[in-house]
Amino acid sequence: MQATHLIVLLHGLYGDVHNLHAVKSELLALADPEASTISDNGASGAEKHNKHISNERPKKSLETVVYLPKSIKGVHTWDGIDVCAHRVAEELDHEIERLQDESKDIVGFSVMGYSLGGLIGRYLVGLLHARQPSFFARHRPVSFSTAATPHLGVLKYGTKTNTFVHSIGRRLFSHTGMQLYCMDHETEWGGRNLLEVMADPDGVFISALRLFPKSMLIANGTQDLTVPYPTASISPIDPFDDSTYLDIEIDENNIVQSYRRISLEDKTFSKFGSISTSTTQRMQKDEEEVEVLVTTLHKKPGRIMKVKKRSPPPFPPVLILPLRWPFNYSLLLFIPVLLPLFLLYITIMITWITFHSRRRVQSLRHEIKRQPLLSSSPSLPSTPNSSLSDTAYSARQTILEPIKALQDGTCTPPMADPLLTGSAPQPLLTSHQKMMVKTLNEAMPNAKRVIAWFPWAYNAHAMLICRSVARFPWQKDGLGVVKTWAKFAFEAGEAECHAKGTEAVAHGNT
Repeated sequence: MQATHLIVLLHGLYGDVHNLHAVKSELLALADPEASTISDNGASGAEKHNKHISNERPKKSLETVVYLPKSIKGVHTWDGIDVCAHRVAEELDHEIERLQDESKDIVGFSVMGYSLGGLIGRYLVGLLHARQPSFFARHRPVSFSTAATPHLGVLKYGTKTNTFVHSIGRRLFSHTGMQLYCMDHETEWGGRNLLEVMADPDGVFISALRLFPKSMLIANGTQDLTVPYPTASISPIDPFDDSTYLDIEIDENNIVQSYRRISLEDKTFSKFGSISTSTTQRMQKDEEEVEVLVTTLHKKPGRIMKVKKRSPPPFPPVLILPLRWPFNYSLLLFIPVLLPLFLLYITIMITWITFHSRRRVQSLRHEIKRQPLLSSSPSLPSTPNSSLSDTAYSARQTILEPIKALQDGTCTPPMADPLLTGSAPQPLLTSHQKMMVKTLNEAMPNAKRVIAWFPWAYNAHAMLICRSVARFPWQKDGLGVVKTWAKFAFEAGEAECHAKGTEAVAHGNT
């Protein structure tokens, strides 16, 4: 049997497998062409040719298989995080069976989720772990990573614009929209919403996350109008709310290597060779307090540079034509005519898609509810309010020590009060979201955080994965982040193979 590391790539809301083409390509480029294949049932001719060659050449110790589920593309992502995860699990069973028929033994399993795909991935690993016996008793967990995933749901900031968006957004995207806005309160979950259940410290979802020895959270530090930094990095505050008060240094991959608060009198700028950015974050509201230590570690970056002095475009890129100035803005002249037609089209499409989504969910919901994952799991407490109170009390009692500087470098001074870095509004977290912050950080204590920095983007959400480079060439700026993400998942698999060869334990609680 050929030892195989299976990597599952999950796209975001209303997406498809093509959105993750850049990530997939980087994974295949890192893997040896003689031992790597792609498994999305839609490989290109060159990829199929590489697969044919791999069957003829001598096989190496570990083969990397990249799998992109196809059952959750487009409007099917509106059906709910749980429904999408069940579909992926069913696909995964068929794919593993196919690989086993090809004499491939899945010795390592990794999940990489972009945007909504990260939440689907969290539900997926809980679903697999709830099986009897557990899926991970046979297939060893290797890494779990997300990029721009709203782990805390959609955040509220209290501004007029944000309040308007919330009032509209929670009515969109069918059941998935309800879950993202924490508006779904199921009776079988004790009246809790799905994101709260998925962050239950005694639940199967958190237990499954703890099985992965390596984890990574990628977040945009700025200009992500879809998934802002706090919810993507599982943080109670946003230290990058106003970069005017920050000295930020990035590397050639547009990844933040260090940041520190500066005063108006401070004219000096630090230069680091090895950075350990350690920030103690506090957020207090009423009688509850959550304290979380967020750490970003990077060793010896190849090159440190100041943030590029580029400004975001004045209008959304879809309104800018690929023509010379001023003709590239000619589409703006037709906005008075196009805007009403666009709003009418969007209203009709959302109504139509939501109607069909609800019909699909109704046909699947009864079967999903009958599964023991949520309905009869002893891990879900019968008194959710008392569980939340215990968690809040535990958060108040938590004392976290600062992380020491690396021996071969220096440490960026901790920000004593990151809430005062700027005048921009901070997220208004609910008590349930504060509980999510604490529980998820405890489940992934060694998670590596990568902060991408694209202040020149109108919306950096898609740039993070180079989602549509052919249409928007400037998204190539995100290639460095894509390479970092792919390298993390690939090297985690290589380390797993080595650990297995030396009979070392590569999974379990960390």
